[in-house]
Amino acid sequence: MGIVGTIFALYLSFIAQSFQSDLPRLFLYLLSFASFVFFPHCLAHFLVGRIVGVRFRYYFLGKSGVTKLHLPLISRVATALPILTLKVDKSSLSSVSRGRRAAMFASGAVASMWLPVIPTIISLGQLPVTQSVLLIMLAGLNVAFDLYYSPKAGDMSRARSSLLA
Repeated sequence: MGIVGTIFALYLSFIAQSFQSDLPRLFLYLLSFASFVFFPHCLAHFLVGRIVGVRFRYYFLGKSGVTKLHLPLISRVATALPILTLKVDKSSLSSVSRGRRAAMFASGAVASMWLPVIPTIISLGQLPVTQSVLLIMLAGLNVAFDLYYSPKAGDMSRARSSLLA
């Protein structure tokens, strides 16, 4: 699902260029952006985990850790939307070094922060300036939110805990 969703996100960015009208193009870039936030996250955990020796048991739909921040609107939305989650094999997790555990945990946040920049960059020159600025601001807000959230209750907090354990 992560692979298909990530390929779909990239595909959307490229087919958006074939539309003559700005509104459908913007919609496809926004959909690509959202897909790049969602789909590669677990895939990054899985790929980095496999490289560093962490195994996983299965995927499932779970709740986002964003709810732990107790931000009124964001926590309410996060509670309602299921997210793709990986169940880590605890014995393999405990058998790898702290640095490898940290890399596996951090990979999801890094993917969710930086891969949505792809449709933003591809859209430059394809959209009116105001719409490009909107995508750039959205990319900046996504990175800023992850930099705020992840060290408190997300992947970066787990990565930091792994290094300190």
